[in-house]
Amino acid sequence: MANIPVTVRPATESDIPAIQAIHSYYVLNSLITFSIVPSTEDELLSKYKSVISQGLPYVVAVDASADNAIGYCYVTGFRGSKGGYRHTVELTLMCHPERRGRGVGTLLLKKMLEILKEPNTHSEYIANPRSDDSRTRVVIACISVYDTGKDNALDLKQFYQKFGFELVGHLKKVGHKFDQWYTVIDFVVFLWLTCQGSIPTICNWLSGEGLSASGLVWFDNSTDS
Repeated sequence: MANIPVTVRPATESDIPAIQAIHSYYVLNSLITFSIVPSTEDELLSKYKSVISQGLPYVVAVDASADNAIGYCYVTGFRGSKGGYRHTVELTLMCHPERRGRGVGTLLLKKMLEILKEPNTHSEYIANPRSDDSRTRVVIACISVYDTGKDNALDLKQFYQKFGFELVGHLKKVGHKFDQWYTVIDFVVFLWLTCQGSIPTICNWLSGEGLSASGLVWFDNSTDS
């Protein structure tokens, strides 16, 4: 496919069919998500409305020549309605399979982090920003790992680390799909909350100190919540 200019804009309800097509491909063919059955357009529309209602962004990358969605990214509240987690969100990012490796994911994640860092300056993406007491400070990205893959590389690990994400934990063989068990790797990035005061041990752990990536072989291209 020829390189076509790509832009990022807020998602709209009219993008749901394209989002559903991308989502379905990865459900059926990859470990980007541990979903087994693709969500329907109605279910994805409900998810979209839920994200927006939480004062969180949902963005799409589009083919600038036709405004067709070729990737999408959103965040959702970590662990649902538990108020103590209100400053933490979990990331979902997916690109059209024919547009992988062309910078679409980079555009989406860069824009997402820009919005979350300064929500009050991105009114076109968040009509009703969260209050400071609920402002997003921590973004989690979860990645599935398996034993074979492209050149035994850690491509997605490097992708997230480029944006400041740090590896903080392994959930060993907690996912089962395609008749195999898979490990989930957790990364976090702090948007503006810094580790200070009397918790250096916790901060060292959060920054990945003592955590080893040995044995990890290949990261798939995205996550789904």
